[in-house]
Amino acid sequence: MNENKSSGFTLVEVLLYISIVAILFLAISNNLQKQKQLQEFAIQKRNISSFIRKIQQYAQYNKKIYTLDFKISEKTAYFLDNVKGKKEIIDKLKISDNLSYMTNNSNKNADFLRNTTNEGNFEKGFSIYLLDKKGEKIYYRISTNTINAAKYPIISIYRAKTPIKLNEDYLKTSLWEEEI
Repeated sequence: MNENKSSGFTLVEVLLYISIVAILFLAISNNLQKQKQLQEFAIQKRNISSFIRKIQQYAQYNKKIYTLDFKISEKTAYFLDNVKGKKEIIDKLKISDNLSYMTNNSNKNADFLRNTTNEGNFEKGFSIYLLDKKGEKIYYRISTNTINAAKYPIISIYRAKTPIKLNEDYLKTSLWEEEI
């Protein structure tokens, strides 16, 4: 009796193990990408709202008009002061290349300017939307409210209940929930 028992793996077993490892790798990779995007949203929400708040606080404290120049095309926001008829940069914020942005203006991808009032509010409200890198779905909205009765300027951050496609009516309040 000559039994030839091989202690190796068959081709089917090897392919099965490789398939399982590949599926696990894809699942982990996909999860890591989602976590990275969530982290990027958190950083940008904080940075943009803090930058807007900084401009408002300067205006409120100095009783002076300042300008927010939000350049979506450059992915940069500028904090400007009008000195002797010239705009001087006080500060600037580079926003992430890993996300897309749009506004609530008629041209959603156009750069825009907003001046503060002497009290620290903005002359006109605005919203900045944070989208995925491809610019296909909206996840967050950062809005300023210019209610004249408000003593202090209001910045609100809203999260989409589910990511909103660009062809949907993203202005519907039922699609958003306010973050606290």
